[in-house]
Amino acid sequence: MKNYEEDLVSETCPAKLRAAMIEAIEDAFDPLNCHEAEVLKLRMGLEDSTRRSIQQISSILGLSVSQIEEIEDAALDKAIKKPLYNLLSQAKVRTLRHQKLGDPEGLPDLEVAVKLLKKAYHLADLFSFAAENKG
Repeated sequence: MKNYEEDLVSETCPAKLRAAMIEAIEDAFDPLNCHEAEVLKLRMGLEDSTRRSIQQISSILGLSVSQIEEIEDAALDKAIKKPLYNLLSQAKVRTLRHQKLGDPEGLPDLEVAVKLLKKAYHLADLFSFAAENKG
């Protein structure tokens, strides 16, 4: 998988997908403190399209490798894993409610479920990118 920044500026990336990915990244970074956001940005190459290793980030920020690893794990948990679980849980509830109510009463629930799943997809894609970048 390529760097998100490169993907988002490429001509082959449709505008809707680009907007969705930017929104997913912004949403993912909302709950992070400044250290967590900085570590993920450096690891994922979101600042300057250069992905950095744990050791490089350790040198840049003046923290130990184990501290950077802890910060990265906490950031991924806060930014991606928990929100992804919540989105999927909400989509499941909406889908079950639609199945129970049927059409047309349950149709709004189904529409919300589809939107939640699309958001979850982009968040999962971001998590996949982050996981691929670890190591």
